[in-house]
Amino acid sequence: MPAHHTAHTAHTAQDHTPDAQARAKQVPSSPRRVGRPKESSADAARASLIRAGADLFSRCGYAATKIATLAKHAGVTPAMVHYYFGGKQQLAEAVLEEAFDPLIDQIKEIETLDAWVIAFHDLLLKNRWLPHLMHREVLTSGGHLTDLFKVRYASQFVPKWLTLLAAEKVAGRVRPDVDEFRHVMFLIATLVHPFLISQLEIPLHGGEFCDADLIAFRDDALAMFRHGTAPQS
Repeated sequence: MPAHHTAHTAHTAQDHTPDAQARAKQVPSSPRRVGRPKESSADAARASLIRAGADLFSRCGYAATKIATLAKHAGVTPAMVHYYFGGKQQLAEAVLEEAFDPLIDQIKEIETLDAWVIAFHDLLLKNRWLPHLMHREVLTSGGHLTDLFKVRYASQFVPKWLTLLAAEKVAGRVRPDVDEFRHVMFLIATLVHPFLISQLEIPLHGGEFCDADLIAFRDDALAMFRHGTAPQS
């Protein structure tokens, strides 16, 4: 047999070995586009930026927080702020949405004042930075997130509080003469205030409030509210 035919035969046999067939079935992966993060890391990078925004906006304020600082805090490049959110403003809005949207999702299922207090307080426990952000950027004059909060959240939260308090009057658990709006504001303030002072060095306490401390404040606030608004016997 001619040498060239022998070589061709050996080559053909080699192509039919199991390893060669397995290699032939492998499809080369498509190269990732330059400048675009891997899809598997996208959620993690976005979540990291939201956490960084929550921390920095609540501690330093929106105006004092630079995009470069946000990116460094999140462990990403500044370009990622624009890639995921479009800019610092949209990131700040996403921070507020991340905190409040879960409560919006629950709002229709909450039927009692006590259940609303617990749901609202649980939101604060999960996001201890939120009262500080609200104090800086929502409740103060010229707050950067005031308008967004009014339109998207206060417009749903306040009517819910008032409706539940009105139902308490109908059920005979709250006096008819109680001013609904004023007492709702009082209850919210007593729920939020412990979070605002929780990191202060309080001589009688000796350290930052733990979850159990804050839940005790919640229960005391609700008890005082109940006692102060109960019908006179």
